[in-house]
Amino acid sequence: MASPKEMLQQILSVIKEFSTLQKFMAGTILAVVLGGLVMLSMGGQVTSHQVLFSSLSQEDAADVVAKLKEQRIPYTIDMNGSTIKVPAEKVLETRLSMAGDGLPRGGGVGFEIFDKNSLGTTDFVQKMNYQRALQGELARTIRQFQQVQEARVHIAAPTESVFVEDQKPPSASVSVKLRGSAQLEQKQIQSIVNLVASAVQGLTDENITVVDTAGRLLFRKRGGELGQMSDSQLEYQQGVEKALRDKVETMFEEVVGAGKAIARVSVELDFNQVDTTEELFDPEGQVVRSEQLLNEDSASPGSTPQGIPGVKGNLATYNETGDGAGGGANAKRNNVTRNYEVSKTVKRVKSSMGKIKRLSVAVMVDGTYEKGVDNDGNPTIKYIARAPEDLKWYEKMAKNAVGFDPERGDQLEVVSTSLAASLAPESQIDGFERWQHLIDRLAQPVMYLLISICFVFFVIRPFFRVLSNKQLEEQRRVMAATKFVGVEGGEGVTEEDLALKPMGMSDKEKIYKLAQTDPDRAADLVRRWLRQEA
Repeated sequence: MASPKEMLQQILSVIKEFSTLQKFMAGTILAVVLGGLVMLSMGGQVTSHQVLFSSLSQEDAADVVAKLKEQRIPYTIDMNGSTIKVPAEKVLETRLSMAGDGLPRGGGVGFEIFDKNSLGTTDFVQKMNYQRALQGELARTIRQFQQVQEARVHIAAPTESVFVEDQKPPSASVSVKLRGSAQLEQKQIQSIVNLVASAVQGLTDENITVVDTAGRLLFRKRGGELGQMSDSQLEYQQGVEKALRDKVETMFEEVVGAGKAIARVSVELDFNQVDTTEELFDPEGQVVRSEQLLNEDSASPGSTPQGIPGVKGNLATYNETGDGAGGGANAKRNNVTRNYEVSKTVKRVKSSMGKIKRLSVAVMVDGTYEKGVDNDGNPTIKYIARAPEDLKWYEKMAKNAVGFDPERGDQLEVVSTSLAASLAPESQIDGFERWQHLIDRLAQPVMYLLISICFVFFVIRPFFRVLSNKQLEEQRRVMAATKFVGVEGGEGVTEEDLALKPMGMSDKEKIYKLAQTDPDRAADLVRRWLRQEA
């Protein structure tokens, strides 16, 4: 086995045989490997830090850093000063300590502005401080949303007036900065609007505007031709139109092919909510609720007056026989009382918001194309429109898909027309797309293959070539020495004696191997070498 010094000499001799480009590439690879090892070794020695607070405002970050310096806790700042990290073993303890000091406050100025109040503060300053505190507290609350990174609230509160006609309503503007690609849902935007409107006296959602830092309008009451339609209502209307449009287009593409049908839908919605109570009485549906029967039959004995009533008839000397005979009287009476209950139906109907009032649908269907050749031999494309029977069938399908109702005044029309995308030859489009997909799919593997080939031809192949040249040179020297011994006389040393058993053996190792296998021949070879040098 070769010594370390000999191995180093062999490596240096191989490196000397490299070209300039090979030396540069070998040095680059060695530097990358050593740099990676150094980074790994240094990374294991760095203290592990974890996030203490993130998404901090500049004011909160400054206060937290001041407390960390006061407590002599090592820290690192990341993400442009919005994230502060401390050693992992001190995270929980430091958070509890910061919470005891009321940090972080959430950015901005809140109602803590009144913790330190001077006696000489005027009423105007007090009102301005209250407005600043209210804006800061609202901004802190809005920042609690997961999607919101920063928030600012501006409130415009007009001066109160003793005259009613001079009163102006307050207004507010909210600006939010979202985290990365996060988006606020419509319900979350509406909750922010309600939050601000409830916190300010006399403020309504009609005077609130919400925007983001990208300049997009998230909420504002709209008027004019849209009939006071809010953003949520407009978004709902656009969603209904898109759903109906997609339903029609996907259905037609299954029949006529992809990209050969275009649909547009216009929907008029009714956002009025009506609560109707209706009572219906049915006279034919009478039912006896209660009934009372009364039968009277009476007979009373006694005399009936006789003669002519008057003073004369009452005299004792008057005696006259009357026409009526004395006897009893009988009386009968029947009374029936019935109470009827008339059937009554009470209906309470509450119409839902967003009901479709009117629907208009337009569908354009591409025809078919016939390829041909003109008189000059150039390829041509002839457009053939759809048959009227097919268009009627398409119209019937579209009506069933969108829920067409003629009583609402809905309109739907299907026409056959040539679409611009279909005028290009399909073979060219398909061929270009195929080549594009093929290039995209093979680009990365081909790049890796080229890098591997360059590495093999410019680094590995020259290295082994130099090694093989060194080995061939050693074999030639040994063969030359063998031939010289045979010429001088004696038995000599055969070529097999100096054959290279293991590759990479030095001359010293070869002589040592020969001395072990055949000492006489080795001694003869040494004597002849000494004689030759003398």
